[in-house]
Amino acid sequence: MSAEDIIKDYQDILRQYNILNQISKTVASTLDLNKILKIILTGVTLGDGFGFNRAFLFLIDRHSKNLKGRMAIGPSSADDAWKVWSEIQDKNYSLEEFLDSERFENEQQLSFLDEKIRNISIPVDINMVIWKCLEDGIPRNIDISSTVPGGENEATINSVKEIEPAVLFGEVKAPAQDNLIQVININDAALIDAELAEYMDYPKFCIIPLISRTKKVGILIVDNKYNQREITPDDIKFLLLLGQFAASSIRNTIIYNDLKDSISALSKLNMKLNYLKDYNEKIIESIPVSIIVVDHNFTVTQCNENCGKLIGFEKETFIGKQINAHEIFIDGVSLIDEIFKVIRENKAEGFYKVNMKINGEKTDEIFDIILVPFRFSEESPEGAVIIIENVTNTVRLETELGNAKKLSQLGKLSATVAHEIRNPLIAIGGYAARVKRKFLEGEQTDIGNLEIIIEEVKRLERIVNEILDFAASREIKFSHVNISNLLLECINFAKAAAEQNNIDIVFECGSELVENANLHVFGSRDHLKQALLNILNNAIDASSKRDKIRICITTDGKDSYYDFPGSGHGGQESFSSIFSGCRTEGEPECIIIYVNNSASLSNREDIKNIFLPFYTTKTKGTGLGLTITKKIIEQHSGAIEVCSSIENGTTFAIKLPLLDI
Repeated sequence: MSAEDIIKDYQDILRQYNILNQISKTVASTLDLNKILKIILTGVTLGDGFGFNRAFLFLIDRHSKNLKGRMAIGPSSADDAWKVWSEIQDKNYSLEEFLDSERFENEQQLSFLDEKIRNISIPVDINMVIWKCLEDGIPRNIDISSTVPGGENEATINSVKEIEPAVLFGEVKAPAQDNLIQVININDAALIDAELAEYMDYPKFCIIPLISRTKKVGILIVDNKYNQREITPDDIKFLLLLGQFAASSIRNTIIYNDLKDSISALSKLNMKLNYLKDYNEKIIESIPVSIIVVDHNFTVTQCNENCGKLIGFEKETFIGKQINAHEIFIDGVSLIDEIFKVIRENKAEGFYKVNMKINGEKTDEIFDIILVPFRFSEESPEGAVIIIENVTNTVRLETELGNAKKLSQLGKLSATVAHEIRNPLIAIGGYAARVKRKFLEGEQTDIGNLEIIIEEVKRLERIVNEILDFAASREIKFSHVNISNLLLECINFAKAAAEQNNIDIVFECGSELVENANLHVFGSRDHLKQALLNILNNAIDASSKRDKIRICITTDGKDSYYDFPGSGHGGQESFSSIFSGCRTEGEPECIIIYVNNSASLSNREDIKNIFLPFYTTKTKGTGLGLTITKKIIEQHSGAIEVCSSIENGTTFAIKLPLLDI
């Protein structure tokens, strides 16, 4: 090889290295991935660059792992090609000038090739040339113009010398003969993806792998469809150099943009977290209670301003300090000990209407205090939350309301007593005066008048006893009571009174529980008898002649409802869940007594207020009978309810816990 030929080769090499340098300088000026891709493809296709007619770029999709068409540059027809080349020749653009020109910066419209490539997705298929190229990193020079499917020599390997310029002491030396680059020639169309082959619409092109170190990025495809210039080994060598640079630039830009997006997402998340933190703090500050959060080392991790005022420290100085540095007692009980207990047992504790003593100073204010375990998971708690509410004003209002209620009840009691006592006193006074007059006149005393006086005195005595039963808080002596026998006794006693008015008392269900069973409750026999008789007598008073009073007795281990006539499941639907017949594990079995009469309460207010003191629907009476009954039942850990309708009449339901004997 002559010196002139060597110099010419070196000049071509220097020109191509200069092109690579210009591309790298322009790429270094931006972090916009689309602009970087456009710079690379422009350098490949511009006449002052590598001068290929068309260039196509496919990148690996990170989600599907397919090769997705990303960008293409080149004319869509021969006429378009000559028009573009003429314009560039007239302008005499160098690559550097074109990349810096307004035309390059402002060209936003998608070409036909660019628009169509974005719809191409090449699935992973290791048998196809395009994926083999990415796998082994060797360029493929494709020529399927005269393909022989199934031919033996469908792929040949050429080696291209890697030429490096060397100038030493002004003497040009021939390039070394080693450092060969492999290129695989392909002439079988079956090895080319069908969608890609249809899109290229030209049998000769070169596939360059884009690999950054060991990371596969994509592929670059070039061809000379319109001037039909052959792709030389030297073209492939420099395309491979460009491909290595392009792969690194693309990968670095993708990593940078991913990092930028991650930082942006983290920044937004951080803003959201700060907003939520401020939002939660404002909620905590808005709650009119003192809130303290401590960890398992008793260090205060969070609190609100109300807490600072209570303890006597600023919120900022209290957070981060040990709460056990302060002596805090709840009615003589150490708060620190209770916090330790809550954390250890993983169970909430509550103290209601208590006084606090903080660092030796006792306050007259009254508090409700709740301690709950604080945990992020179902495992052992991380600490405890202390909620302290000042209920001083509430307690004072409750006291005042209780006093007002007592005064109101006293007023009602006074009016009721005056009303109830006045009538018998008038009768007693009138008949006593008559007896006196006859006695003074020497006439015989009328025994009937004396009997009326005696009855009215008994009536007065009964009224006074009811008032005493309501007002007195006498101690009840509890013992085992055979409720079966007591019920039978009360029912038989009530039957005697009902027969005088032609009223029948009948069992609808559960008579065997009274007559044959041996059920016991823990309570006072006399008080329970009074309560049961009050309910039965109330039913008798509400009934008309020839009415029936229906009784059903059951336990909540069975079907606990009273099937009233014409009502399906009777009035059970109107009772609360207490009478649903379902008891939770550990609860005692209960006896349920239903007493029904045919009279109905006139309105909902009667049902709502029927157990209130002095409330009555009768023309006579103190209105204390059902109040006393409810009080007795609740003293025996029971419940009593009423429901009423025109169709089914009025039903009282009593529930009492049974002893397991």
